[in-house]
Amino acid sequence: MSGLLAASDLDQTLVFSERSAGADVSTLVPVEEYDGRTISWVTPTAWGLLGELVASGAFVPVTTRTPEQYRRIRWPHHPPRTAVCANGGVVLVDGAADEAWTAEVRTRLRDCAPLERVHAEVARAVGRAHAAVPGSAEPAVRDVPGLFCYAVLRDGQRPALEGPALGDLTALLDGWGYAVSLQGRKLYAVPRPLTKSAAVAEVVRRGGFTGFAAAGDSLLDVDLLVAAREAVRPGHGELLRTGWEHPAARLLGASGAAAGEEIVRWLLGVVAPPGAPV
Repeated sequence: MSGLLAASDLDQTLVFSERSAGADVSTLVPVEEYDGRTISWVTPTAWGLLGELVASGAFVPVTTRTPEQYRRIRWPHHPPRTAVCANGGVVLVDGAADEAWTAEVRTRLRDCAPLERVHAEVARAVGRAHAAVPGSAEPAVRDVPGLFCYAVLRDGQRPALEGPALGDLTALLDGWGYAVSLQGRKLYAVPRPLTKSAAVAEVVRRGGFTGFAAAGDSLLDVDLLVAAREAVRPGHGELLRTGWEHPAARLLGASGAAAGEEIVRWLLGVVAPPGAPV
């Protein structure tokens, strides 16, 4: 294998919720079901291009989702052979976790604070947000065992958490070796050594690629975008809201599902230039 690998974040980069799609979802292609309802979509054009991208053999989805959450995504024809899940904590090969990479991750995280200690601080922070919104449901704090934790906020709780409260939590956990990211209704606390770029670099090494091109929309994608040979980001998302900029990551004009379509087309062009067989 030679050339670049295409690596892309999923949520709000390639696949979109009804809230983030920026389009009538009845005109889109459903790609994820959960609890009996559709929760993610792509444009019809993106769906066709995704089939070509997967068929190229040079594409890896890169997500903070757990393997179980990732497996809910429906792909044209068949899923990519390799996927990076849990923010780089798990590399799936033909649907199974790669044991060698799992062992490597455990070594990288040895110097970070224990997850249960971080979980307690996240629970304390979102508990205060819950108390500030009378009548709201209590946020759920969940662990991805041995890797990181995240909280699912309820309606109205995000504004109560933003500002000084989020800044205080970010500063505290930074000293413990963790990064904090607020994406939509989810608040993540992820060990700094647990990165998407490290896992993708391993996929590049094993596949004999010369490097990788990347796309992403959140602060958890920063290391991936900066490490890439080429990178793009959509005209929406956490990076845009926080004013993040980097010369290596080109900002697209499109947003929502239209940006997802543009990103798939760009990724396909990177791994299969016009006129090349796919």
